[in-house]
Amino acid sequence: MKNSTFIYIEEFCTIHNIETSLVHQLVEFEILTLKKTDNKEVIELEELPKLEKMVRLHQELEINPQGLQAIHHLLEQVNKLQEEILALRRKLNRFEE
Repeated sequence: MKNSTFIYIEEFCTIHNIETSLVHQLVEFEILTLKKTDNKEVIELEELPKLEKMVRLHQELEINPQGLQAIHHLLEQVNKLQEEILALRRKLNRFEE
């Protein structure tokens, strides 16, 4: 079984000076997933970079949660396309050798 490491949402929000409602909106827009541990909401450390990126976009560029959802969706598409390009390049390299 995998050891799960996490951070409490309340702690994250205090450190980054944001309301927990923003995190809940990100969950509502399916950008993040929360879990419960000891009756407290937590986020796994794997998702922390995504949450930090969304918080920076929200704070620095004043992007609302709907805009964050659109950005998240576009970033996922870009990542998928990059993976597809790499796979196609590998196939092409096999034929060139």
